[in-house]
Amino acid sequence: MAVSAVLLAAGYATRLYPLTTNQPKALLPLGRRVMLDEILSSLRSARGLRQCILVTNHLFANQFREWQRARGVDVRIVDDGTETAEARLGAIRDLQLARREVDAEDDLLVVGTDNLFRWPLSEFVAQAQRHRPHPSIALWLAPSKEVATQFGVVTRDANGRMTAFVEKSPHPPTTEVALCVYYFPAPMCGRIQAFLEGGGNADAPGYFIQWLVQQGEVYGVMMPGPWYDIGTLEAYQAVVREWQQPGVR
Repeated sequence: MAVSAVLLAAGYATRLYPLTTNQPKALLPLGRRVMLDEILSSLRSARGLRQCILVTNHLFANQFREWQRARGVDVRIVDDGTETAEARLGAIRDLQLARREVDAEDDLLVVGTDNLFRWPLSEFVAQAQRHRPHPSIALWLAPSKEVATQFGVVTRDANGRMTAFVEKSPHPPTTEVALCVYYFPAPMCGRIQAFLEGGGNADAPGYFIQWLVQQGEVYGVMMPGPWYDIGTLEAYQAVVREWQQPGVR
């Protein structure tokens, strides 16, 4: 089955100012590469990948085009037309914008470009395709409930189906954290527009996932190894230090 990857990179990363005042978060340096290079590396092994679309805002669109030319990568850049954080469309409207650019029969592999991980996305795709036509969400096991309070937390049944999603709860029921790494089979992609038409909050993907869990079957796929959410300057600096260690590319 054909898969189109959608990379969400239209945010303004205001929490990382001044680093991201004039530079997108996805192009921040990480050792000898940038964050987006690492994400593309994990994408290459995904089975059935037909194309890759990166959604950016107008403010940073040319920087992504320059990165594309320098790397010689086959990534389609979609400009959402916004130029300020106040005018942003939100992640779900950007996702719907990308969906209009792909074949209606394609499944969507959606990745937020502030996610950083070393496991190949082929592992996630293979498991997610077993749950078609239902959507799947990549999960990370947080080291403690205290850490889990910073993220969207899920509960699952014995078959891996998500039974609840709680966004940044002070008392999370589990330590299973939802990542911005999604597999949306083509048959369910119409729900994106239904969510928006119903007045759903388009700003953060977690609101859409919470809504999906209430609507029907959604599966969680636990992924191996570390995961990093580059949401603050401190988090970015910590990851840079790790990537500079011997043996880390």
